Amino acid sequence: MNGVWLFLMIFGCVVALFNGNVDAMMSAVLDGAHDAVQLVISLAGMFCLWVGIEKLAEEAGLIEGLAKLSKPLLNFLFPYVRGHEKAMGAISASIISNVLGLSSQTPLGLRAMTEIKAIYGEREEGIQSMITLVVVNAAGFCMFPSSIIAMRAALGSKDPAVVAGPTAVAGLVATVAGLLAHRFFSNTGRPR
Repeated sequence: MNGVWLFLMIFGCVVALFNGNVDAMMSAVLDGAHDAVQLVISLAGMFCLWVGIEKLAEEAGLIEGLAKLSKPLLNFLFPYVRGHEKAMGAISASIISNVLGLSSQTPLGLRAMTEIKAIYGEREEGIQSMITLVVVNAAGFCMFPSSIIAMRAALGSKDPAVVAGPTAVAGLVATVAGLLAHRFFSNTGRPR
């Protein structure tokens, strides 16, 4: 992939040189660098806020309460992990973090994958559970997309949260479609 980016940059510079647009190219490069720094600075505050809210929710027991509420659904989605409390807890934390739009879904998802692999290794049951987790987290059902809202606010949107509803609906549809596709194309059925 680095080769592709290097080719594109060199090709763009050569084209700008032949067209006599070197000044416009350099101006665009400097403006882009300035805008990137401005965006990172404005997003840093929002991400710090959400990491703090995530920590408060965890310490207040909100995450644990949501995990208990979601247990029947997760037992249905992850039948092979049912009864393995440590793995189910990691799966629950990953999915809840994703649904709430918190910043820790990736490390929690990796921890859940590690827990599943510790139980099953490379066996089919573990692979099916890992695929289900990837589908649920990658499809992106999120009730409050804080990253997108923060990005829109940083770029000057008048109503940055307007995307929350459509994003949640699209994520829910994508999650259900992904789970149905996984069940349809899966070689194994539910455990007996």
